Formats: sequence, C-alpha cells, structure tokens
Amino acid sequence: MKMYKHLLICFIAISSKLYAQVIEAKNPSTDASIYSVLGVIIPTSPGGFSAGIRGINNGTGGLGIGVWGSQNGSGWGVYGVTPSGIGVYGNSSSNGYGLYGNSNTGVGLTATSTNGVAANFSIYNNANNNNVIEANTVGNGTVINVSTSGSGTGIRSSTSSGFSIQGITTAITSAGIVGDNNGGGEAVVGRTTSDIAGSVVGRNDGGGYGVRGFVATSTSGEGIGVYGQIGISGSKGRAGRFENFNSSNDYNTFEVVTNSLGNNSYNTLGNAASFTVNNSNSVSAAVRGEVNTIFGNFGAAGVFGTAIGTGGVAGLFYASNASGSGKGLVAITEGQGNAITANVAKDGNGVESYIDGAGNAVYGWVPTYSNGKAGRFEIFNQSNTNDVVSVKTVGNGTALRATVNRTTGTSAALKGEINSQFANFGTAAVYGESSGTGGVAGLFYSSNSSGSGNAISSYTDGSGNAIYSLASGSGYSFYGLAGSSSTKVARFENTYTSNANITVQVLNAGTGTAFFVNHTGSSGNIGVFQSNSSNVARINKSGTGYFNGGTVSSGADVAEAFDVDTNIKNFEPGDVLVIAVDKDRTVAKSAEPYSNLVAGVYATKPGVLLTEENIDTELTGKVPMGVVGVIPTKVCLEGGAIKRGDMLVTSSIPGVAMKADRKKVEVGQVIGKALQEFNSENISTIKVLVSIK
Repeated sequence: MKMYKHLLICFIAISSKLYAQVIEAKNPSTDASIYSVLGVIIPTSPGGFSAGIRGINNGTGGLGIGVWGSQNGSGWGVYGVTPSGIGVYGNSSSNGYGLYGNSNTGVGLTATSTNGVAANFSIYNNANNNNVIEANTVGNGTVINVSTSGSGTGIRSSTSSGFSIQGITTAITSAGIVGDNNGGGEAVVGRTTSDIAGSVVGRNDGGGYGVRGFVATSTSGEGIGVYGQIGISGSKGRAGRFENFNSSNDYNTFEVVTNSLGNNSYNTLGNAASFTVNNSNSVSAAVRGEVNTIFGNFGAAGVFGTAIGTGGVAGLFYASNASGSGKGLVAITEGQGNAITANVAKDGNGVESYIDGAGNAVYGWVPTYSNGKAGRFEIFNQSNTNDVVSVKTVGNGTALRATVNRTTGTSAALKGEINSQFANFGTAAVYGESSGTGGVAGLFYSSNSSGSGNAISSYTDGSGNAIYSLASGSGYSFYGLAGSSSTKVARFENTYTSNANITVQVLNAGTGTAFFVNHTGSSGNIGVFQSNSSNVARINKSGTGYFNGGTVSSGADVAEAFDVDTNIKNFEPGDVLVIAVDKDRTVAKSAEPYSNLVAGVYATKPGVLLTEENIDTELTGKVPMGVVGVIPTKVCLEGGAIKRGDMLVTSSIPGVAMKADRKKVEVGQVIGKALQEFNSENISTIKVLVSIK
C-alpha cells in the first residue's frame, strides 16, 4: 500500500491521567523532507504571535518542557526556518533561560551563518546591568575559543563608556588577558585615535607591574621585552614616556637594571640601557636629561651617574669614530652656575683628562663675545701646602706655555702674584727651579730681532730690591752675556734727578775681590767715566789711568814697595829706613846718626803705593816705604826736644829719627821736617813731612 507523505490528525486531549501521550503521530517513510506532524496556518496575514504548532506545559516544576524535539542521529532535535525573521525563538519571562543549549560530549550551542551574523546577543534595557554574555567552565579548557581562517578579527568589542574587553583572574600564575601569535607577528595590539589616551594601558593597583614585557625562552639576543616605535608611515611623537604626577613620590620614575657581565670593550652589548640616534644627518641627542628645580642639591641633576662598586666609573662619554671630530663630552650652562663641577672626597683627581693623539688633554677657551676666564685653579684650605697647579712633562716640549696673541696687547702672558708679609725662600710670585745637572731655573727670551721690548723688566714700589740674585754654588749670582756685536751686557741708570742714592753698589764681606773687570778684546778701555756725557776718567787696556780732575786718596804720602834685609816681622810702621848696602833694591832699619843712606819711612797708610811688581802680586815680604808726604815717624830726644819745623835725621837707635843739628847736617841726611812737637823720654811717633834732602 502506498504511504501518505503526511498525515493530518486532530485529537483533543481531555485527561492527562489516562495516557502518557495525548497525540502520537508516526511516519514510516524513508523519503527526504518527511514529517510526522504538520501544523499549518492558512492565511498569509494571521494575527500576531500565531503559531503553526504550539506546545504548552502548565507544570510549575523545574523539569517541564513546552516543546521537545529529538533526533537519534546527527541531525537537528528542533529546526526552525524563516526568510527574514527568527528561525528559533526562545523567551523567558522571568529568571529562566530564553534559549538553553546543552550537550554531554558535543557542543552545547552552535550558531552559523552563510552571509550574515552567526550570533547576536543584546540587552535593550538601559537599567539592566547584567552581563550580555556569560561563559564559564569548571574544567581546564578555554572558556571562549575564537578562530578565523580569513583576515577578519577574532574578537571585536566596542563600547562608548565601559571596557571593550576586560579580563580578570585571581591566580598569580595566570593572566587577565593573554595574546598569542604563533606566526611571528604581534600577540596583542592596541589602537586608538585619541590624543590624550593610550592604545595599551597597563594598570596595577598593588605593588606589582603596570606593564611587564619580557623575553621568555629565546637566547638569540634579538628579543625585546618592551618595544616602543615611532615614525612608521611618517608618524611623529614619542616612542616611550614615563611620568610621575605625585610630587611626594620619592621613588624612581624609571629604572633599568641588568645582571649582565658586559660583552665587549666598546660596551655595545650588556648595558643596562642603550640609546642610539641612527641618522648621520641628525642633530638630536641620544639621551636628554632635564631637571626643573630651584635647588642645587646633590642628585638634582639632568643626568646622575653613580658607581657604587670598588671599580667602574659614574659616567663615560666616548666618541668612538677615529675619523670623526665629535666631542666626547660637552657641558654648557646659560645661568650663573658651573658647566662642570667635579668633587673627589678621597685622594683621586677631580678631573683627569688624557689624549692618545696630538690634541689637548684640557682645552679651556672664551668666545669673542665673553669676558670670562679660560681657566681658574684655587685652594681655600690655608693648611694645604700642595701646589695649586702642577705641570710636568717627560717629553722635550715646554711644560707650561702662556701666550698673549695680540699685537696691540698690553697685558702679561704670565702673571704671578703673592700676598704675604714674609720674604722667605720660595715665597715668590714666580718660582723657577732647575733640579737637574743642567738647564736654567728661568729663561726670558725676546725673540723678535726687530722688537725693542725688554726680555726682563723688574719693578718694585716698596723698599725691597727690584732684582735679588743669590748663588749658593760656584757660579755667578748675576751673569750677563752679549749675544751679538751690537749688544750691551749691562746698564745701570738712575733717571730721577732728585734721587741721591747710589746707582751701583758693590759690597764684599769675603776675602776675594769685590769688583773684577777683565778686558780680553784687542782694543778699548778697561773703564771710562763720564760727567754730563764727557769723559773725566779713563783706564786704558794697559792699566794706565787718566783723570781730568786729578786724584785724591785718603793717605797723605807716596810710598814704594821695597824688599827688606831681614824678616819682615822685624819691621813696623814708622820705622826710619835706609838703603841696604849688601843687596840691590832692599832697605833696612837705620842704625847710626846722620846716615847718608836714609831713604824714607815705613808708611802707615800710603795714599799712593808704587811698585815694579805686577798688580796681581800681593807684595808679601815688602814694606811700603814712604818717600814724599806726611808720614807718622818714630822719634826720640837724642838730638833734643823737637819743635815744629825742625829737621830730622837718623839717630843711633835703630829705625828712630832725632832732631838734627844744623851745623852737622850734610846733603842727603835730612829725612824731613817735624809737623808736631815732641818732648818725651819714650820713643813715639809724630807726623813728619818727609822729603829726603
């Protein structure tokens, strides 16, 4: 028998107590698209909420079912179709579920669409604060798993005021949100068009991290924990910024710490931080530190570097390009403070600078518009005996060089000043020392052959000496040397007409010559003396003296040096001397009265001493015999009392004169005339005008 495609059955159930099922319809056909029960509404415009089939369960328990559809295979238990409406609509008028999907091993709920949205979940009540979607699991699987094989977005969430996506976890080993990218791209990307908000914000209300980026397993050295970029597609801005808005927060705004041992001698790897401006035409800074404060306390710095170990440096600036001319460090200040202040608490150097090339280890300069100093060194500790500046070289160059490079300049190239009440050795404005076996303690050289400047000018406004020179060895305290045929060795000049002091003074407390002149030239005078630019005295090269005004000496006689016949110790000033008869050019003491051999008197202080010896001869063993002038002479009363004007002759007492008897005197016997009276029993000396006659 041919089966009907569908069977229309209409029954009315009166009592649910008699039967488990009021209506049962079975269709044994195996054709496609068959159905056991069909409910049809004939009009095309039925009333609202019309139903082809409606199942009602008036039970109030929790396990009742209004419509139950089941399918033993992999088909649909309930299938709803509509061209533009709702295929299956579930509604709960109270606290139940509008639609509930459940599966023991499969998928509890699946929504698909060929061209539209697969699923849409919405709350249209503004007062409803419940979640639109809740997804929970008590297992270890993923709560929500979203995948796409196209280029669309896995999850897209938008909100006008709340959070688009909020992930919460209570486990310290878990994370609120985790993004994974197994294809080499970004795991989490935040985008915003705001000018004030961040596209990715990490917030921590505890003591942990706001944002933490780390490299988990890679050992290639190419991984980056946190990477900020700017300049993509011509963008401008900052790649990173860290800011503290709490003025009472004394913690660091930004900290970088590394446990690395370093990598190479140029410190390109292993650093706590590395900043690079990778543009050869750039004028920007790799690192810029700025501090805005009114205080100059320790640590209030644009950049603060500290070395807390036993080694290392607090700051290192290295211009590594051997062909470049960039500076290793530039410090500039626009205010009144120092561009660089260096302080050492122990025995190190405040500033140490060295060079490997031919430049300057330290170079201080003042631009054309400034009036400052290129350098200043000062010690404020009065008990500090160290040098303010020490300059030393083991090379052959100058240890210290000062230059005033201005042809119209009137300032000093080097000025030394000392403010002290003492004149001790070393208390000097300029102190030069030559500690080797050669060299000079000071050299002043006026090198311009056309110049007229002095090599040394010395002035004093006090009572000290303009130049004081002391030699402790065998050298000269002052040594002047002519360097050319037109050079004068020395000149001493007093230009003040009212100055009555000595122009040149020579003092000698020793036993050597006080003043020595040696003329080794082929001609010229040993000495020339002028008055008003006219010669008044001259000593020629042979030693002959010429004096326009004559000569005056403190002695009152003229004497000549003679040998004696016996030991010089037997003679003394005032002795009357006679010509010795047994030896040429020798004298002896007088020993007989009225001797015709009388020659003169042993002079006490001759005004002029004549000799045939060279001037270098010391005349040891010779007596200065006065022949003309006033000479103290020994006398006695052998010829009677002596009156002024009496002629004196030799007596019988050796070396003693007496009054002459005019009747006995012969030519050649008279010594001279007495200038003093004598009437004493003892031999004494009186002044005698000696003139042998």
